[in-house]
Amino acid sequence: MNASNPHRAGPHRHEGPVHAMNVDHPRRLVIEAPRSTRIVADIDVLVVGGGPAGVAAALAAARSGARTLCIERHGMLGGVWTAGLLNPLFDTPGKGWLIADLIARLKQAQAWQSWKWTHTFDVETMKLVLEQMMQEAGAQWWYYSYVVDSIVENGRIRGVVVESKSGREAILAKVVIDASGDGDVAARAGASYDLGREGDGLCQPMTLMFEVDGVRAFPIQQNAGELYDALLASHKVRGGPALPFGRAKNVPWIIHTARADTAAVQATHVYRVNALDTRELTAATVEARRQAHELTRLLRGVPGLENIRLIQTAPAIGVREARRIHGHYRLTVEDISTGRFFEDDVTFGNFPLDVHEVNPDEVARSGRIHATRPFGIPYRALLPRDVAGLLVAGRCISGSHEAHASYRVTGTCMGMGQAAGLAASICAAENKLPHQLDGVHLRRSLLDKGAGVLGERTIEQLVGDLHGDKLLWD
Repeated sequence: MNASNPHRAGPHRHEGPVHAMNVDHPRRLVIEAPRSTRIVADIDVLVVGGGPAGVAAALAAARSGARTLCIERHGMLGGVWTAGLLNPLFDTPGKGWLIADLIARLKQAQAWQSWKWTHTFDVETMKLVLEQMMQEAGAQWWYYSYVVDSIVENGRIRGVVVESKSGREAILAKVVIDASGDGDVAARAGASYDLGREGDGLCQPMTLMFEVDGVRAFPIQQNAGELYDALLASHKVRGGPALPFGRAKNVPWIIHTARADTAAVQATHVYRVNALDTRELTAATVEARRQAHELTRLLRGVPGLENIRLIQTAPAIGVREARRIHGHYRLTVEDISTGRFFEDDVTFGNFPLDVHEVNPDEVARSGRIHATRPFGIPYRALLPRDVAGLLVAGRCISGSHEAHASYRVTGTCMGMGQAAGLAASICAAENKLPHQLDGVHLRRSLLDKGAGVLGERTIEQLVGDLHGDKLLWD
């Protein structure tokens, strides 16, 4: 025991004065007194969120020499890959640099396998590999920590306030990257944003992924419609609540993973949920978990799945859509459908417009998977319009509701993350704000690192190392 550590010696009591508060019952408010928050870190680059975009940002910054800290709310890195059990890993070919390194390590660990036109991975191995990569890069990261406020002075973000078992603490940084998925840091810093589709603000439904075993006899699924029909036939025999989705192209899927006889299931759908409301998130998770158990029962009536077992539901529900921060450029559906690229591209997308309809009665109407051409993602889409010193990466970048349905996939988000991390490290080293960094210069720096960017090479050259993947518009 380290007796000099007051947290390990007992007995204990709260250190220092208790923060003064008064309850104003008539107005249903708690009035808090001003307080001081201890600064526990002052670094070059702070990344909030350790998911695909965040871990790539932290790795890129740390490998480029920046003193880097990543804040993560779960007890693991990987975000939706690990806490969300999301497979497969879409849209990785040609992205290069950190994405290529991650895939090489997963292959070496025999935790990567082909599935249809893409690949799946073993979740537990992913957790370990990401931690190893962060340690090797010299990046710091803190688990079980929540950002509760952004520190802003004169329109520039200076850091964040976090709450954890260590209490309320402040972290300062030269550059902050919001890779929270929901754009929490940007919004708390005063950035404007869109939420949901234009008109009514409704977001795409949430999905709680779940894992099953006993799938060895089930062949690789060719389309969603056949499994839907088989589920419907099982439902007629076994009964129960109605299926939570209609017949569409994007649900349901049995996704064989790199762990033998195991699959991830993409099937649960919960509609009309606001990802920014804790009570709605709780209700959605409860409903989705009920669906997972019910769907497992029905799947046992599908040929080849008679012996499946539900191993686990994901620790965190999968949120497809929340805030989209207003940036210096807004990606549109026209950009994506026509395959536009920009002089300040920092990565690219190559995934269909995969819109999961916001209402269940709209699903069967279209299916809403539309082919696209590879499209560029400009640095300007990662730059919030209203806040200096801040970058965003992942599904919260600047774009429309429909464009977001393509660029939100995890391989694309990791490409954004490695770009944001490199940009932040350059800014920290040169004492610049992100909006002062030339996007064309950043693109050249990314190419020097081995990242894939449109405009310099043809897409066929970018994906020359596909290893069996195919171009999604073919």
